[in-house]
Parts: sequence; C-alpha cells; structure tokens
Amino acid sequence: MLKTNIDNIAKPSNAMIIIGVLKGYIHHPILFFLKAILTFRNFKKTIKIDLPTEFINSSGLIAWLYIRLKKEIGKEKAYEIIRATILCSGLAIQQANFRNVEVERTFENLVKYQKRVKNEGTTKLNKMEIIEQTSNRYVYKVTKCMFYELFKYLEVPELTRIMCSIDNAIFNSYLPEKIIFHRNGINNRMVDGASECMFIMEKHE
Repeated sequence: MLKTNIDNIAKPSNAMIIIGVLKGYIHHPILFFLKAILTFRNFKKTIKIDLPTEFINSSGLIAWLYIRLKKEIGKEKAYEIIRATILCSGLAIQQANFRNVEVERTFENLVKYQKRVKNEGTTKLNKMEIIEQTSNRYVYKVTKCMFYELFKYLEVPELTRIMCSIDNAIFNSYLPEKIIFHRNGINNRMVDGASECMFIMEKHE
C-alpha cells in the first residue's frame, strides 16, 4: 500500500538528493553541506524581503550553497553543480506535487494538479493568469515570480534559469511526446528581460 495519497503527497529528502549529487563533484560533500546548513542561519538574517519563511528556507539555502561553491571552485562550475543538484531535487518534488504515483498521468490531471499546486505550494504568492484552456491546450503566464525576486535580491539572478529548467523537466517528462511544453519561443521569461513568463502545454495524439 502506498504511503501517500491525493492529499498527503510525498516529501522527497532534499538533503539526501543534494548530498548524493554533490558527491559526484566535490570532495567531502557531507561536510560541505553541513557547514552550509550551519552558516545559513546567519546568512538568512541578512535577507530582508517579504517572502514566506518556508520559501526563503528552501530557495535561500540554494542561493547560499551556490555562493559558497563559487568561492571554492568559481562561478561557472558552481552554477553547473547547483543546476545538476536542483534539477534532481526539483523534479522529485514536482513528481510529488503532480501526483504522478497516486493518479493516472493525463493531460486533464496535469492541468488539474498544476492549478492545485499554484494554490497550495510554496509558490502560491506567484501571480498567474490563465490565457487559454481547451481539451488539448493549456496556456498561462506568470507576472510575479518569487524565485526571480529572491535570487535577484541576493544578486544571483542566474539561479532563476535553473528553476525554469525544472518546468521543462517535469512538463516534458510527464507524458513524453504526448504532452509538449514550451514558452512560445526564446526569451519569454522575466529572467530574460520579458515582463512575464509564458507556460504552454499542448496535447498531441
């Protein structure tokens, strides 16, 4: 019998995922992660932005891991390591958010649980507007993104692109080839300078 159900979704162990990925790239990954956790408390005190504590705890820690890695191995390598790390943990979290284990994967369920995640998840303060919803096409835009606001505030806006890549990973792996996710071209995200972020999901038989 499954531990989870529609209302009690899985909660993947981010710490285990992060350490597991870091193990492939740096020496003493557990020690590095523990030091980051211990010093994060003081770093968090410097974050003076009106965002939910839960969100700052999770996304602020990502930023802190990145900042610490940059000092050790440089920006380019640090970015790619964080990208590898967060893609894994983010995909695991989104698999749970969209109830991939608990319910059948269908276009209708993808739309249903996307709306539910918007209302119950840590990003519920994002501003989202549905543009189009039919039996085979779902289009919405986000005009306020908490990830972008926090990372820009912390002077690491490039981390927003990693969070955007999680969208590609979860939506395009939900029902591969049957549901295609895109943003109607390039640079249609706030991190690219646009006024909004586009999300387009299309069902193909």
